[in-house]
Amino acid sequence: MPGLNSTRAEAAERSSHLALESYQVSLDLTLGDEIFESTTVVKFSCNKAGYETFIDAVGRNVIKATLNGQVVNTANYDGESIFIKNLATENELVIHMNGLYSKTGEGLQRSVDPVDNEVYLYSQGETAFIRKMYPCFDQPDLKATFTLDVTAPAHWQVISNNPVREKVDLAEKKSKWSFSTTLRIPTYITALIAGPYYSVQDEYVGKKRVPLGIYCRKSLAEFLDPEDIFLITKQGFTYFEKVFGLEYPFEKYDQIAVVDFNWGAMENAGAVTFLERLLVFRSKVTERMYNARANTILHEMAHMWFGNMVTMKWWDDLWLNESFAEWSSYLAMVEGTRFKNSWTGFNQERKNWAYRQDQLSSTHPIVSDMKDIDTVAGNFDGISYAKGASVLQQLVAHVGRENFILGLQKYFTKHAFKNTTLDDLLSELTQTSGRDLKPWVSTWLQTAGVNTLRPALEIENDKYKSVAVVQEVPTMPVGSKELRSHRMAVGLYDLTNNKITCRKSVELDVAGAKTDVLALAGEKVADLLLINDRDLTYSKVRFDERSIATLKAHLDKIEDALTRALCWSATWDMLRDAEISATDFIDIALSGLAGEDDIATVTIIGNQLASAVEIYSAPTKRDSARLKVGNAYEQMVKAAAAGSDHQLQYARNFTSFASSAEHNDLIKELLDGKLSGLKVDADLRWTFVIALAERALMDKATLAAELLKDNTLTGQLSHATALAALPTAQAKSETWKSITTEDLSTSQREAKIAGFMRALHRPLLTAYVDPYFDLLLETWGKKSYEVASKFVMGMYPTYITTQDTLEKTTAWLNTTGKDGQAGLRRLVAEGKDALERALKVQGRDK
Repeated sequence: MPGLNSTRAEAAERSSHLALESYQVSLDLTLGDEIFESTTVVKFSCNKAGYETFIDAVGRNVIKATLNGQVVNTANYDGESIFIKNLATENELVIHMNGLYSKTGEGLQRSVDPVDNEVYLYSQGETAFIRKMYPCFDQPDLKATFTLDVTAPAHWQVISNNPVREKVDLAEKKSKWSFSTTLRIPTYITALIAGPYYSVQDEYVGKKRVPLGIYCRKSLAEFLDPEDIFLITKQGFTYFEKVFGLEYPFEKYDQIAVVDFNWGAMENAGAVTFLERLLVFRSKVTERMYNARANTILHEMAHMWFGNMVTMKWWDDLWLNESFAEWSSYLAMVEGTRFKNSWTGFNQERKNWAYRQDQLSSTHPIVSDMKDIDTVAGNFDGISYAKGASVLQQLVAHVGRENFILGLQKYFTKHAFKNTTLDDLLSELTQTSGRDLKPWVSTWLQTAGVNTLRPALEIENDKYKSVAVVQEVPTMPVGSKELRSHRMAVGLYDLTNNKITCRKSVELDVAGAKTDVLALAGEKVADLLLINDRDLTYSKVRFDERSIATLKAHLDKIEDALTRALCWSATWDMLRDAEISATDFIDIALSGLAGEDDIATVTIIGNQLASAVEIYSAPTKRDSARLKVGNAYEQMVKAAAAGSDHQLQYARNFTSFASSAEHNDLIKELLDGKLSGLKVDADLRWTFVIALAERALMDKATLAAELLKDNTLTGQLSHATALAALPTAQAKSETWKSITTEDLSTSQREAKIAGFMRALHRPLLTAYVDPYFDLLLETWGKKSYEVASKFVMGMYPTYITTQDTLEKTTAWLNTTGKDGQAGLRRLVAEGKDALERALKVQGRDK
């Protein structure tokens, strides 16, 4: 049945008969805080006279609809679809309806800034939410041109995909904005952003002139740093136009920071929306955040060519859309911006995300069977993004970089403003490289799971008699049992003059159960032997005993940041596989962390240490482990250079481990600005306030006073987190009630969940295990995907790592939600996987 969960079969049926020409969309945004009006004129042809179909239209009610001048019967409108009958060869469908503003970031979102009570709107169309803003055939292969006009309050800015053609002032303090007509684009990247946004303008001059704009809420204007954002934007355009071989395909390029956003950013053609805190930094951040911002900017920019200009036929190729943007953004950062070391961050953050996702029971091939929109929503994951990008690295190595880039350029030229499938790209790459890619597709794209690579060494007289790479099949029962082919390198590293440097690195093809590295036979035994040197392939790696001893004592002495990141990642994975204990990991991490100069790695290791302590340590060792790490961070905070990124990051991480009276006193001192060089601005202040609230060192009255110092949207959200973090039964009860019964915005819900789920509050959280399972089906059935999925994942009893929690999870999966609840069951099963892993790792920590 058509509706919010469109199916691939329905989409294929429609596109086999319809060809879209144009949409003319008129919106009136001046009708109050709940509804807006839309009038949509759709022109399209049909190859089957008398054909019956439906158009996606989600809203409050249909005012009137006509098809070729005849009234369409909408008396039975179900809030999701309008059925149309007796189509002609050429058709004009006109629909006038009332739409509903969203509070969940799906469709046309409406938010209010508490600083000045101004209203801000933005649209979110992916995957199939744009039907909530205007009626449309909401599937990627029915492209059309779009012409938009909007009536809005006179003091607002209105932004869409194309430049403004005309703005006319109307009576009653209103204005009408009309935009020029777009090229042929899919529905999900059509955009409307409206409100009294502050803006800065610039221009990129490359193969053509492209007007540039940056927008944010007025109350954030003082924090906007447009110079750096424009710099990265222009560098991205220069790089992509050169590598992709085609000029930027649209007429302008605006970037807008928006509130209550569910994702990092959205690649609307010519009007990219960003999660506010990723684009605008209202407090001091480390260089890692500037790197993350640049990555997000370039990721969305890459979509202008791959996704917006050339669009997948259906969401089966979602992975290619996202993986390509992921891979090319890191490539552009390293080769076109100041962020030359970005592959280190990719390994530490994105690739670890992929490895984790690929070892869950819900793992799936990169190319998945996306039968409907619900399935698509569940597959915006580490496999579609980070594993896919890692595999694209393998493909580049497999066909050769020059061949890959040439094939890509031919693909763009041939399919501009059309729809494609994976086979269209592979066809071009096959021609440019001369290689049969079917075996590669079968190995890397159509199987699930991650292989493990280990060294097998024979040593005589302190030299390698033989070096081999042993490959193991993925451990998950649902994963592939295939031994893949890897283009990779093996490196030998020596400890000399208190530094670990590479002596020799050999690139080769590894396949099957065992591959000899002949070029390393006869070499002197290294202090560190690194499989997957330079991070060329996608696999788990392990070390020989000598290498492990080197890492325990000298990890921070590895000169190359990417090499260190690879060793950090492998060590973390060994902990998660219970091959080393949490105690061992903590010792290795603390030994290496103090000397780590890459701020992305410092940040990630801090997060991993929190998991090592709170989730993977044996319960009997948890308190002592927290104290040990807290003491180490206390020393690092005090020893860090004043005003440095490291000082800031150590201070933030310290709050996760503070567990003594002395630690609590230090948090208070940090809050009072007593550490030289540490600027306690609004966001850092809330970090310390929340930490004190969590430890019962602040009460509601004190928190209310803190809110008065920062009564902004961000301040209100931080205040909500702090209230939820109070260690009392009343605070938890009030927060639980709010999350489960109130109509919260996306950001409000996230803030309260963050405060509710505190590792130090295990005794309080135990009372919510049973209510969590009791509410799962009701929440999934009544709430939108974004709301329901955040509840399922965010409120799973992660910190109640007991056999009892595991048994309750298993019982729920065995008895509940088996009919039509695949997405819900997947998320609960992933929680179960994480819990089983935690219990196994805790068992190692004796």
